[in-house]
Parts: sequence; structure tokens; C-alpha cells
Amino acid sequence: MSLLRPNTVLRAVRANPLRTAPTHRYMSSKSEALSNPSNRLRNGIYGTLLLGALGFGYVEATDTRSSIHTYTIPPLLRYLFSGDDVSRAGPEAAHVFGLRCLSVLYNLGFPLHERGDHPYLPALNSTLFGLDVNTPLGISAGLDKHAEAIDALYELSPAISLLEVGCVTPEPQPGNERPRLFRLPTSQGFINRYGFNSVGAETVARRLRERVRRFARSQGMTEEEVLNNPNIPASLREGRVLAVQIGKNKWTSESDIEAVKADYGKCVQKLGKYADVIVVNVSSPNTPGLRSLQENKPLTELLKSVVAECKNVDRARKPKVVVKVSPDSDTPQAIRDISAAVKAAGVAGVIVANTTVTRPDFLTASPQTTEEEKRIVAQEMGGYSGPALFPRTIRLVEEFRRQLGADIEVIASGGVKNGVDAMECVKHGASAVMGYTGMVYGGVGWFGKMAKELADEADKIRKEIAARR
Repeated sequence: MSLLRPNTVLRAVRANPLRTAPTHRYMSSKSEALSNPSNRLRNGIYGTLLLGALGFGYVEATDTRSSIHTYTIPPLLRYLFSGDDVSRAGPEAAHVFGLRCLSVLYNLGFPLHERGDHPYLPALNSTLFGLDVNTPLGISAGLDKHAEAIDALYELSPAISLLEVGCVTPEPQPGNERPRLFRLPTSQGFINRYGFNSVGAETVARRLRERVRRFARSQGMTEEEVLNNPNIPASLREGRVLAVQIGKNKWTSESDIEAVKADYGKCVQKLGKYADVIVVNVSSPNTPGLRSLQENKPLTELLKSVVAECKNVDRARKPKVVVKVSPDSDTPQAIRDISAAVKAAGVAGVIVANTTVTRPDFLTASPQTTEEEKRIVAQEMGGYSGPALFPRTIRLVEEFRRQLGADIEVIASGGVKNGVDAMECVKHGASAVMGYTGMVYGGVGWFGKMAKELADEADKIRKEIAARR
């Protein structure tokens, strides 16, 4: 077989140049269909509908007022996190997941918030600790224990005027072993025995300081200018108040009052300049011996010490001091002793109250109560929070208001389900009303809904008064 030489090949090519046929562009059937006027119109309509659906979905998904956040997400989370937090993710994991989702969405620029107008605001404007606030409503400590989602929580609704983070201990501690949080969905309550699990005052202070720095940069100010401006609250938001709850470490003996004072003092030194209010927790049932600090003598010493530390905080507006008391310290003598300590120490208010170790009989009275709920109520140790606590909250608010007079704030916290309950608290002497469990079961739009109901109740009262004149 002969091989062609290169020059032979070249000659052949030159002698017979390739003839290319003229090119014709043919329109594909797809392009032809798209160019059809009727098809263009149809596709435009489909595109518009798709964008509209996506836009509507986005609005619904990020609006705390939407039904998805009331009727879908809370039960879905309970279903997905139905374990015991040991063998399988349970209520504590759901808590962590939900809070992180709120924080991530806020940081990405897609915060959950209450869209539209807020007609309840003019009716609910109030004053708390010398600050003008949007409403007398707030979130209790325990939801954001480690100050991870402050702005995301404020963003949920302008109805949230008081946010209490913590409890924060001087040094990090893990708290009690899991499981330590138990659902009672039939009665919409919880039993917890967290035991002051805390990342420590240093870590929380760092987070709070970074928040101030971000705000300062956004306003063209320095950190010092923000802290030294008496018109800027620690919440960094007009009409809002930021409270930081503090407690002692578990290994600090309650019988060593100087060591106890040192623990609370360390927290104030690190956290005080980032708070409008410092809440002294001496009422958790999950730290052994803590509630003994509610006795008159140790409580007076401790509160005086915290008040003195707060006066030395390096900030133009010094934080107020509030004490959180136990609903189980409800005897007339106990109320008198706590009230005397509050007045002697110059404390600005009391939060009534923490969780209870009692188990009201009607907790399991509903026919829908499951066997597991009955077991939890009968066997699991810890503090109960939920609607069954409300009657005791009302009674304690009334008693403390009678003992403390008009100049000291009395804040209701325990068992509030709706705006009607909130108005009952106000009628009995509460300066503000806080909740947490209600939002877990009612969804992130719970505070906006409660604010509307509270405004409606206030309007009814105004009309009744006008009718009597």
C-alpha cells in the first residue's frame, strides 16, 4: 500500500479546493414557538404568575402575622424534634434550631417581621424604667440565654419592647444533664431544669460589645460616643429596653454571701454597660440553694451590692436593677421580706415571677392529656411554666404592688396566653407583662397578636369609662 507524500497531498488540495455550500440559518421549532406573539403573551403571563407566587411566598414566609407561623411551623417543629434530646433531637434542639434560624435570616437580610401598619402602638405607648416604650410587653429570659439573637427578636414585632436575655453566670457552666426540657402540649406548658447553662459573662459581653460597635459604625459614631450618649438606650432601638439577667455559678455556695456578691458583681462589671436593666435571678428552682437568697437579710445585702456596682458602670445611662422572685415564695411573710429588701436596696423593680416547682392538679385534667404528659408532670423535676401559673402570677402582682407602692415597677411574667390576660395583669398593678412559653406554642407572631388584643381591651375600658360619664 503506497503512502501519499505531503507535497502530493498539498497539490491535490490546491487543485481541488473545498467548495463550501452556502449556509442557511434555520430557526429551531423551540425558537419559532417562542417568537409567536400568542406564545410570548402566554409565557409572559406564566412568568408574571411565577414571580407573583414567589413574591407572595416570600412575603408570607417572612411576615410573622401569616398563618404559616401560627398554625404550621410550631406543630411542625414539635413533630420534627419529638425526641428526648438524648437519643433523638427534642424540645431543646428545637429551641436552638429555631433561634438560630431567626438569627441567620436576620443576618442574611431576610428577617421575620410584622409587616403592614401597627394600629395598636398609639394605644399602648408607655414608660418603663424612665424610658418611653412602644408597649408594656416583653420576652422573658430563657429564650435567648446567650444573647445570640437580640436584633432578630426585636425585629419580630414593634410590640416587643422589653427583651430579657440570660441567665448569664460569671464563668461558663454546662447546666444540668439532658434531658432537661419537657413539653406539655395539651396544656401548652413546659417543665425545665436547665440549671443556668451559660457561655459565661465574658462571651456574652463580647457579643453585646460587637453589637454596639456595629451600631456605632452604621451611625458614623465611635463605641464610646454610643455608650456616653444618654439618649441611646442599650437596646439601640427607640422604644425598646434590653435587660440582662445574671446569676451565680453552681459551685458558689449560697451560704457564703461574700462569694455570692462577688459572682453577681463580676457579671455587672462585664455586662452592665450594655444593659438598660440588670435582672438579679435568685429564684430559679434548678440551682440548689439559690432560692434561700430570697430571705430578707441575704437578699438585702446582695441587692445593695448589685445596685452599687451598677452605679459604677462606665456608661452615661446607668442600668436599673430588678430582682426576679419565685412564685413559690408566696406567703405574706415572704412577700413582705422581699419587698422590704427591694426598698432598702433601692431596686427599681421586681419580676413576678419565675417558674414553679408546684404541679397544679388541673395540669393533667384534660381528657386529651397523654400518658407521657402525665408521666412528665408526676416524675420530672424542674420549674413549670405555662397557663396554669397565671392565677398565681395575678395574685403575686397584686400583693407586690400593694407592698411596693407606685414608684417601683412590678412586671408580670408567668402563664400569660393573650391580650386579655395581659390586661388582667395591668389591672392588678403590673407595669409590664412578659412572656416566652406563649410564643413557643403560638408562633413568632404571638406578641403582635397579643398587642392588638391588649389595645382592644384598653379601648373597651375607655368606652366603658366614657359611657359612665
